[in-house]
Amino acid sequence: MVRRGQLRPTLSVRLTQRLAMTPSLLQKIELLTLSRMELSELLNQELAENPVLEEAADQDYEVPAERPAAETATAESSEESKENYEDFDYEYFFGEYLTPSSGGQREHESDDDRPSFDLFLANPSTLADHLTWQLNLSDVRPGIREVAVYIIGNINEEGYLATSVEEIAAALSVAQPQVEVALRVVQSLDPTGVGARTLQECLILQLRAADLGDSLEERLVQDYLPLIQAKKYKEIAKELDCETEDIVDALETLRRFSPKPGLKFSSDKPIYVQPDVYIFKVDDEYQIQLNDDGMPRLRLNRAYREMLKEQHVSKDTKSFIKERFRSALELLKSIDQRQQTIYKVCVAIVNRQRDFLDRGLLYLRPMLIKDVAEELGVHSSTISRVVANKYAHTPQGVIELRKFFTVGVESTDGENLSIVHVKERIKRIIGNENSSRPLSDQKIARILNQEGIQITRRTVAKYRDQMHVPGSRERKSAIPM
Repeated sequence: MVRRGQLRPTLSVRLTQRLAMTPSLLQKIELLTLSRMELSELLNQELAENPVLEEAADQDYEVPAERPAAETATAESSEESKENYEDFDYEYFFGEYLTPSSGGQREHESDDDRPSFDLFLANPSTLADHLTWQLNLSDVRPGIREVAVYIIGNINEEGYLATSVEEIAAALSVAQPQVEVALRVVQSLDPTGVGARTLQECLILQLRAADLGDSLEERLVQDYLPLIQAKKYKEIAKELDCETEDIVDALETLRRFSPKPGLKFSSDKPIYVQPDVYIFKVDDEYQIQLNDDGMPRLRLNRAYREMLKEQHVSKDTKSFIKERFRSALELLKSIDQRQQTIYKVCVAIVNRQRDFLDRGLLYLRPMLIKDVAEELGVHSSTISRVVANKYAHTPQGVIELRKFFTVGVESTDGENLSIVHVKERIKRIIGNENSSRPLSDQKIARILNQEGIQITRRTVAKYRDQMHVPGSRERKSAIPM
């Protein structure tokens, strides 16, 4: 029996640790995955919704060079320490990239190298293509790789695994633990959340990839999805002994994750792309220029900045303007970081693939995502996001950035040749064969072995199939008699 006076409101202080992904960090990740056209659409939408943002006059301005670390740190600490937004020096931090300037126009002698047309037709990568490409660049032992390939083939367009572990094990005659290992490999690929079997698992995979494991968000997904769907937030807060506002904030973070991560790759129609980057040669050096043609050039509206200084403006109005400034600043910083990251990745590509840019496909070198990630000091998933759905105009044509990343085949002299190089050699050997006596895969493998490329007949057949080149019997029967 509870005595009167035992239950009464009290104040207490609780110290808890919680790792939360900020909205600005989520925005940076989202922007990295966007193609140039998708970014342009997003910026136009922000222009329409945020009055603090405005489009600068159409002038030439320079893509920013990489800022020194000390300068960046100073600018960021300045933003964090100044709550008074009218004193913040926006031009200092964003002047290079976001504010057009009358001087500093980039001059180069490569205008003739740039395409005279605006749009390029390309076949979009399917989800299976994107996952297989990443799997081929991963360090996975053969037994697990074969199971992972089978799993990828059973992932639907929404990104979910359409069969069970037990069914896969039975179909391949392998142990279930081996399938579980392969499934974890697939689930580690981009887009995050792919290979999940339920919505719950999909969201948890994305939360843990965002360092939100053991967070309030993960517990909500793990135990309270039905109550969330019924919008019983007070009941959840009571069970978790927290404030309703904490639940609402956690749900706002969850809404930033995708319940169907594979849909981005589901289009069956050809897409039109514009190069995100121009790589051109001036004298004996390659230069990199980010493509800003037709892209909205954003800057902060000075009129709203002046309103913060006026006495007759109400407190609510100033609070609204400050919130809009904060949102605009986060967007502009995210865009700036996106451009800087793409530029750095392209620099690494050019440094490794100079022979290819000079001489063509046969000189494409093997290059792994993890190597570039280690050089730039970022996670491999960041590089995967940067190179997906982005294109570069090069002396060798318009190329998707991810096509620069290939695994290698070892030659007898110890040189590591890219798979693209080997496929091109196979294609040329077949193209030069006697049409009345087509070469078998075994003979092609023997020719390549004589050239120092260590390859088996089975691998030749696999590469030939991937290039949609028929076998020797089909090639011979196709010859008109």
